[in-house]
Amino acid sequence: MDKIWNYIGQSKEGLSVIENILLAKGITDEGEIEEFLSDKPKKTYDPFIMKNMDKVVEKIKYYLDNNKKIVIFGDYDVDGVTSTSLLVEFFRNVTDNIDYYIPNRFSEGYGLNKEAIKYVKEEMDGDLIITVDNGISSFSEVEYAKEIGIDIIVTDHHNPPEKLPECLIINVKQEDDQYPFKELCGCGVSFKLAQALQRTLNLPKGLLTNALDLVTLGTIADIVPLVDENRTLVKYGFKIINSNRRLGLSVLREIVGLKDKEITSGRIGFILGPCFNAAGRLEDAKLGVKLLLEKDKDNAIKLGNILYKLNKERQNVQEEGQKYCEHLVKEKYMDYDFLVLRADGVSEGVIGIIAGRIKDLFYKPTLVVTESDEGYLKGSGRSIKGINIYDELVSMSDLFIGFGGHEMACGFSIEKDKLDELRERLNNRAKEIKSEDPNIFVPKLDIIAEIKPEDLTINLIEQVSKLEPYGMGNPKPLFMIKDVTVNNNRTKGCGKTKKHLKFSGKKNNIYLNGIGFSMAEDYNKMNEPNAVDLAFNPEINEYNGKVSPQMIIQDFKRCD
Repeated sequence: MDKIWNYIGQSKEGLSVIENILLAKGITDEGEIEEFLSDKPKKTYDPFIMKNMDKVVEKIKYYLDNNKKIVIFGDYDVDGVTSTSLLVEFFRNVTDNIDYYIPNRFSEGYGLNKEAIKYVKEEMDGDLIITVDNGISSFSEVEYAKEIGIDIIVTDHHNPPEKLPECLIINVKQEDDQYPFKELCGCGVSFKLAQALQRTLNLPKGLLTNALDLVTLGTIADIVPLVDENRTLVKYGFKIINSNRRLGLSVLREIVGLKDKEITSGRIGFILGPCFNAAGRLEDAKLGVKLLLEKDKDNAIKLGNILYKLNKERQNVQEEGQKYCEHLVKEKYMDYDFLVLRADGVSEGVIGIIAGRIKDLFYKPTLVVTESDEGYLKGSGRSIKGINIYDELVSMSDLFIGFGGHEMACGFSIEKDKLDELRERLNNRAKEIKSEDPNIFVPKLDIIAEIKPEDLTINLIEQVSKLEPYGMGNPKPLFMIKDVTVNNNRTKGCGKTKKHLKFSGKKNNIYLNGIGFSMAEDYNKMNEPNAVDLAFNPEINEYNGKVSPQMIIQDFKRCD
């Protein structure tokens, strides 16, 4: 699929490559530059600025002082698992009367439900539920909790609906909240609650420091912007992770083959995070909480191996579901601009991942639905830049049994007989958006700088690495080299299935090498071009003791 290359870079005379990149990001103040590049950033905010934080701390202190049972009510994704682990671990320092509950994705679904609340009350003897990463839309569930005599505090980061639960709420996105940074994940919100409690209860600050690895896992896995306070939390969190302070994480690192490798955003997003997600997608998310809280090495190894095997199983289930959905699009929905795919028989635990892959493949917002045991359809969606999928669902809320989400992802349930109407209404809406912006369904690459071959050095890569950690809001910088002569004898498919592209070329008598993942087929369609423009991320390649720069190619354009 052809991509639009947007040149967003700056080339101000007298500035280094890094300074020009920061200029393109709008970071020009000397203090802001220092903060962005610092190994010890300081940008963080007083948790008591958050609306209701003082009241929430006061209420929790009452339950602690009276030795009443507190139950953390989590979610089955990485953000929910890390949020749950963080608060359970924190409260264990001040009370033995702490427990947690995570709903089963298949039998209970997302968030608070009345059966779970009843279970917490009657079977767990709970007095106070603190939700993490959920609860902001649970109006009726909170009312039910009041009826049966259990108190609830909601902590969440999702967009609030018009009608909020009538209880104490911590969510920086709620109206009149003055907290200056609005992009914390659920675990980030949990951390700010722990921070407020640590101050009030006069506990050691080390309790917070030790929790930053959990915040880092949740922040990166939930794909919130890695800017501002998130950048501060994650930078310190990586130091904790890479020092192997948490037994469960260090064991999992070894099991997945990352024992001697630095943990980065990419390795959390593509290797570690999916292991925790797999538990919630296929079996029980509590396995992830248990691993993160485990103190016995033998038990940690057992749990880590379970998560690793579940993730392997998830990959196989996902691959089959993805093949089916790809076929469905090509057979029936190529003319649609908003894809709504029914895939009965595909596990609802993987439909979100499949929606993301189909979205990437066809570059269209995508919903994937599957039939639930209850007889209605459960769906998950992923969107493209410029289309707020949550807002689109809000505009069609009359069709849903329930829904939630944010700009780029959503989850929902719907009766079977309303799916066709949803598909047509979303497609009509997409065509309206397309008429206003014809290029919205064309993928785009933001090029930060055009460089010469002689600029592609180890020193450049080391300088660029100061911009890490990468993620949403701070993507890896993309560079461009134009008019590279191709060595067609050495540029070819590689890997077991030859689907990856091994590139070899030359410009200004300098040899250039790179790898383009899953790009061999697209390259072969150009029928051996003499010269190409390359868009790439620079990376260090280590092979047989030799260190050299290489290009991780993201796109190419024929220019001969």
